[in-house]
Formats: sequence, structure tokens, C-alpha cells
Amino acid sequence: MRKGMIALCALLAASALVFASGANEQSKPSTIDVTFWTAPNQGQFNFWDAKIQEFNAAGVQLDGKTIKVTAQMMPETPSSEAGIQNALATNTAPVVSENINRGFAATLAQSGRVYDLQDEQFFKDIIAARHMENIISGWQIDGKQYVIPIFANPMGYHWNSKALRALGFSDRVPQTLDDIKLLVKNFRALKDTKMKEIGVTHTFQRSQLLRPDLWWERWFDFEMQYDAFSQGKPMVVSGKLVMDPSITKDVLEFIGLFGDTMQTAEDNTAFEKEVVPAVFQISAPWDVPKYEAAGKVYGIDGDYVFGPAIVKQQGDVPYTFADSKGLVFYKGGNVTEEQHRAAVTFISWVWGKENNAQTDLDWYKTTGMLPVRGDTMDNPVLAQYIGQKQVLQDEAEMVKNSIPAMADAHISEILTAMGEGGLSQYVSDSTKNTSLVPLDATTYVQGMMEAMKTAGSLQ
Repeated sequence: MRKGMIALCALLAASALVFASGANEQSKPSTIDVTFWTAPNQGQFNFWDAKIQEFNAAGVQLDGKTIKVTAQMMPETPSSEAGIQNALATNTAPVVSENINRGFAATLAQSGRVYDLQDEQFFKDIIAARHMENIISGWQIDGKQYVIPIFANPMGYHWNSKALRALGFSDRVPQTLDDIKLLVKNFRALKDTKMKEIGVTHTFQRSQLLRPDLWWERWFDFEMQYDAFSQGKPMVVSGKLVMDPSITKDVLEFIGLFGDTMQTAEDNTAFEKEVVPAVFQISAPWDVPKYEAAGKVYGIDGDYVFGPAIVKQQGDVPYTFADSKGLVFYKGGNVTEEQHRAAVTFISWVWGKENNAQTDLDWYKTTGMLPVRGDTMDNPVLAQYIGQKQVLQDEAEMVKNSIPAMADAHISEILTAMGEGGLSQYVSDSTKNTSLVPLDATTYVQGMMEAMKTAGSLQ
């Protein structure tokens, strides 16, 4: 009896061990969950959600576990940047997110909460697959890379084709400083005759120049021209103001050339009207749908045409600012190393050797924003689609010369100070000028640069 009880107890104990072992096996997670935050707009969410569904359906595994990616829009109250910072502080961060510009990436890099990528093989593979070798250097932050660029909206000038033809530019857009000087000279000569007949009252339209509080507008109306005149040189590097005062003066006096012919009253629909009242304004790819909806025909012989930033002389590269964003991988806090490796697996699939061109074409079709790559017009998958429209070809041509935002955590303070320190006052004073010679910008430049140094704690 005793031996029987002992045997029974041994059997029960063994069964318990087997049961416990099975329970432990069952309790182990069979998936690696990766949260992907998209930009807070439907188009970008739709793109990523479709890619994620396709990836998840493939059942890709890592360390014997299935990777499961989930998309959700990032919070944007009071801003998407604030939403990300709050998530990092409260350990509710995603594993990876898009919608990161270079300025905010610098803030994240300082915090140590994003992965440094430049030595990672998957990063090198994506750069090679998208032919970005000559582009990625513009995304460096203190010599390191934290962002995989996704899209670039290169800024350029939107020209009133009818006005251009009347001013002597019937087969091309103005490209050099001499072209602009000729355009302003011709406009002043024809202002009360031919210009009046076609309803054009001003040369350049830019109300935002009088608003220092709209600091992000300096990307478009100052930085674009600084990039072109400086041939791509930066303004701020590693906490130091390296902006060239002579080039800064050139940019201000470029704006000053328009004098009292510049329109500073706000008119957001000027180029959608039947009679367009200005010769040109600053524009970007996201404006195209509005013009097409208004029935405007693209081309120098049509209603409107895009042109690059103005260069000092023929042969200079028309570098320009691009509203560019990409994705980063978060680390620390609630994000595990396993989740990071799973996110890398997903992103490597998205822009792998086989998928990258189709991915970027799908991105463009879904969002209307041009992908960042160096072979947009050479890649057969992309060229076939983009080649159908001249406006897309002109935009794509500008992507390869586009430069993202400065890499400094105090970007908003620096650019606000630029406007308050002299830029907006120079524009206000210039609009009283009726001469073909622009107002001297020397003292305004000095005020700008001192204000920027103070606001950004720059050397």
C-alpha cells in the first residue's frame, strides 16, 4: 500500500511538472508586437496601414516569434513633437515612427532616445537601394545619422505663366539674379500698361515675411534662397552660427529688389483665381491639387509653372529647402531590444532591394509627396508614372538638390529671432522703395545674427 502511494505521488508530481512546463510554454509570447506611429493625417496612415497589413500577412518571424506591427496616428496636441516627447517621458513610446524633421531629430538625438543608424548594415542597404548616397549627408546630425528620410517637398517658385510671357520670359522661367533684375525692370516699365491689362498688380507675393511669429515660414522665404546663394552651406552647425553675413545680405537684398512692387497683403488663393494678380510666389508640390481643381493648366505656355530657387549666376546648383521628414527608431523606456530588431526587420522589408521602388511609388500615389531618392527619373518603376506629367518631372528634378531643416534643438527660437531681429523690418522698409536698387541690408543682417545667437544660445 505504502509503495503504491509513493508511486501515485510520484506520478502526480511528474504530471504536475509536465503541466507546469506546458503552462510555461503556453505563457511565453508567440508574437513580437511593434507599434508604428504615423503622421496625424489620413493619407500617410493609409499608406502605412496597407504596408503593415501586407507584412503581417506574410507571417515574418524573428527568434521563432511572429512579428506583428500595428499602425496608429501619433497624437498632435499641442503638436506631434510634444506628443512624442510625452510618450517618451511616460514610457508609452512607439517602437518606430515617421513624421520626424531634422530639427526635431536633433532634439531626440540629444535625449539619447533614438538609435544611431549610420553604421547599421540595414541602413546602408536602404540608402544604396534608393540611391541616396549624395542626399543622406544633408541629414547628418553632429556627424551621425538618426533618420531614414521618406519624403521631400522641395520649395520653389510658382510663376504666373501669362505674366512671364508678357515680361519677356516666353520660353523659360527666371533662374539667375540677373533674370530677376530684368524682370523687375520690365515690370516697372510695363506696370501701367501691359501688366494692368492682364490684371497683374505686383511682382512677388509673400505676406508671411512680415510675421516673425510664423518661424517655420523662414524655411521657405529665407532658407530656400540662402541654400541657393550659398551653394548648399548650412546656417547652424553643432551649436554654432555659421551663417555667412555676406550671403545673408545678398538674400535680404534679393527680396529688397522688389521694393514697392511686392505684395505683403495676405491672399492665399491668388493663383487659383481667374485673374492672377502677382507674377510669382513661393510654392510646393502640395499646392498642385489646388491648382488642378481650379482648372489651371501647367506649363510655360499655360497658366502656371514651377521654377527652382534663384541662383547668383548661370551654372550654380539651385539648392533649395525641402519640407522633408523621415522615420526614427526609439530606444529605452518601454521599447525592448527585441522590439527594435523586429521594427528593423519590418522597415528592411518595406525598402528592401525588391520592394523599395514600388514602396516609393505607392507612397507618392497615396500621399502626393515625392519620395527621397536619387534616381526618381531613372528608376523604371517611378519614371514610368512620373513621366506622364511635366509638373511631376519638374518637382522631381528639384528633389536631388533639396536640403532639410537645420539640425538644432532650438530651431523655432532661432528662426523666430531671425524675423524679429531684422528680416521683417527690412521687408517692411523695403516695400517703401521705388528704386531698382535695393535697400542696403547691412545693419539688418547684424541685428538678425545677434538675435539668432542669443535666442539659440549659439556661439
